[in-house]
Amino acid sequence: MKQADFKILERTLSSLPVECKKYIAERLLGQISSQADTLIDTLSHHFPCPHCGGEHAVKWGRSGGLQRYRCRNPECHKTFNALTGKPLAKLQHRDKWFDYLRCMRDSLTLRASAARVGIDLKTAFRWRHRFLKTSAQDNANPLSGIIEVDETFFLESCKGKRQITHRKPRKRGGQGNVKKKEQKIQVLIARDRNGKVSDLVDPALQKSTVHEFLAPIIDRDSILCSDGHSWYKTFSRDYGIAHHRLIVFDNQRVIGKEYHIQNVNSYMSRLKGWMGRFHGVGTAYLPNYLAWRRLFETTRPAEEAWLRAAISADQQQMPT
Repeated sequence: MKQADFKILERTLSSLPVECKKYIAERLLGQISSQADTLIDTLSHHFPCPHCGGEHAVKWGRSGGLQRYRCRNPECHKTFNALTGKPLAKLQHRDKWFDYLRCMRDSLTLRASAARVGIDLKTAFRWRHRFLKTSAQDNANPLSGIIEVDETFFLESCKGKRQITHRKPRKRGGQGNVKKKEQKIQVLIARDRNGKVSDLVDPALQKSTVHEFLAPIIDRDSILCSDGHSWYKTFSRDYGIAHHRLIVFDNQRVIGKEYHIQNVNSYMSRLKGWMGRFHGVGTAYLPNYLAWRRLFETTRPAEEAWLRAAISADQQQMPT
């Protein structure tokens, strides 16, 4: 809404009787509290039966504020709602979901989010990873055009684990050794010039896993730009993809005017700078944080779009 229109609305509301103002305020608060339920209901008819995959279902009353459906498959006849079988199923306090998603958009810590929304710290932790689980599973996005790929690493972190068996636990505030290969978690990141990002977390990154990850997501008419690692060379040769290698030792950072890996390196820089505020991310949850960063890059900055991503509804890519 434009500022001029907002001022007109404000003047109109100021002239109303007190009873009308109270009525409008109650209706607005009700809509704000139920906005998550409303969005979920608008998306529910897009989903098949989570039990048998049947496409035909009928409305079957309401429960807990959500529309329920009954599968018409004679071998199923089970009931469900839009969240059945999804990470957000059975999460309570849906009236606070949008407030919490706003905290995630602001990249707040768990304690700050819990204090702002008015929930317990454990609830804030559970909600964060439930909202990110679907996006973390959708880490292999199709890429096309000029594709840049490179690797980075994060130090291994057993944050939150009660028992550590493969090494001695570090004292509070201690850090791993970046020179030790076994303490580095490798992450492969591929990004095209349209802003789409795919990533792979693998502590033992090798040629077979790289080929397996890149093969289904890279269009055969694309142009791959990478560093001098041999597994990109063999991948491009095996799948007939045009390939440009940027050899740092030869001081070769750009080929022509458009073939480089500076975009993906810039994305890695933003990723690591953003992750710094969390003072170490547990390795078990690293894919979730990579998905969180992808939401900033590829999803519209609105709570509705982030909730769609958490429900695995259709997402629109941000224009670049």
